[in-house]
Amino acid sequence: MVQSKEEIAKTRKKYYEKNKEKIAKQHKEYSQTKKGKMNHKINSWKQKPKNGYGLICENREEYEYIYDRYYFSSHCEEPKCNKEYTEDNWKCMDHCHDTGLFRNILCHSCNTKRTLKENNSGISNISKQKTGWQYRIVIKGQRYSKYSTDLEWLKEYKIKFEKENLYNL
Repeated sequence: MVQSKEEIAKTRKKYYEKNKEKIAKQHKEYSQTKKGKMNHKINSWKQKPKNGYGLICENREEYEYIYDRYYFSSHCEEPKCNKEYTEDNWKCMDHCHDTGLFRNILCHSCNTKRTLKENNSGISNISKQKTGWQYRIVIKGQRYSKYSTDLEWLKEYKIKFEKENLYNL
């Protein structure tokens, strides 16, 4: 027998009411696992801020790639800064609030500075594609892209491109 949406909702509600404590315990245990912590952080990045977009990626792999970069990052990725993260200058996932594209993992100080000059400096993003990694950057409405299977090369390209273009606007 096929149940209607209303019947399914009632069944789920009954189950939840009957097993509230068990479900709460499972949620608490899950939130302490590595995967639970990762999902919580990614979901916080996805949330829309007051002005603009939260982090927007094309697939789950991109979110997990950014999370790994964030988790293992110990120094600011801003080429001119490279400071170690501290309690006073913590790490931030930097993204464009106009498009939701990821840019870098930055210290709070650099992230604040980037936000202040965001309208002039453009946006950038590194993402995993079927053909390899793609680096995208938009400067004053003009989109530039590079594809490669070598992520390290793309990072070097990104630093060079930004030094030559973004910081000279």
